[in-house]
Amino acid sequence: LDKLIKSIDLKMKQVKGNVKTGRTHLMDAMPIDFSQELSGWKAQLEANKKTIIQATNRMNELPQGGTAIGTGINAHKDFSKHFCSELNKLSKFKTKPTKNFYQGLSSVDNAVELSSALKNLSVILMKISNDLRWMNSGPLTGLGEIELQALQPGSSIMPGKVNPVIPEAVAMACADVIGNDVTVTLAGQSGNFQLNVMLPVVAYNLLKSINLLGNAMPLLANKAIKTFKVNSKNINESLSKNPILVTALNRVIGYSKAAAIAKKAYKENKSIIDVAHEETGINKSELKKLLDPSKLTKGGISE
Repeated sequence: LDKLIKSIDLKMKQVKGNVKTGRTHLMDAMPIDFSQELSGWKAQLEANKKTIIQATNRMNELPQGGTAIGTGINAHKDFSKHFCSELNKLSKFKTKPTKNFYQGLSSVDNAVELSSALKNLSVILMKISNDLRWMNSGPLTGLGEIELQALQPGSSIMPGKVNPVIPEAVAMACADVIGNDVTVTLAGQSGNFQLNVMLPVVAYNLLKSINLLGNAMPLLANKAIKTFKVNSKNINESLSKNPILVTALNRVIGYSKAAAIAKKAYKENKSIIDVAHEETGINKSELKKLLDPSKLTKGGISE
């Protein structure tokens, strides 16, 4: 996870200054810098990392010493403390006795929490993978904003076709992890009375999820994030014709007039600057300042 975050951070610096069309509802929206888009990915992963660390720390709480049902029958009162101390000496873990043996034996809440955090990580990775696939789509009849590294032939029927295999593989791994979380969740509900007997299936699926994500993230970092190239020509051509740029003229000519310009530019396949000049008489040099995509990524109200 740390490696993936670092790779995104490095890519943010490399692609900074490349302004593209943003999208909401998969439809054209206001401009966004590539680095801004990637910063959203990074922030998602950093927030999830905190959740995983918190959940992992709770996994270090052990109910050994509660014996049969949590009362501690036939166990020395300091057994739990000594057990954790010895285990820590023999391993890299930092275990400690659980505060409540009844909770520790009858539930797998800590494991459910960690599984949920891994599911959330999978959701984030699927979002990143799908964004990469969409941006790479085409290359001629799709968005074609980026070019992912070509890793293998994409079709035995269509020569020259190359598919986004790494994002697709990551998405499949994440789908598996989300399924594992459902199993862990159902197991967590099965703590009948004083003992949850579903720990084996919890451990199996939790370890499987950790292994899947541990293998998927380095691939995403090394074979997709680090290596994709920005197709500046495509993003600039699309951006120049993006009718939503007219949003920046709202304060100058009003919403209704701006909407009419956007519709005309789209209908006639003209640039916003040309149509705005025709409809308002504002000179093109002034329009270029008002509609400068890089300035529109800064937010706020233009002076």
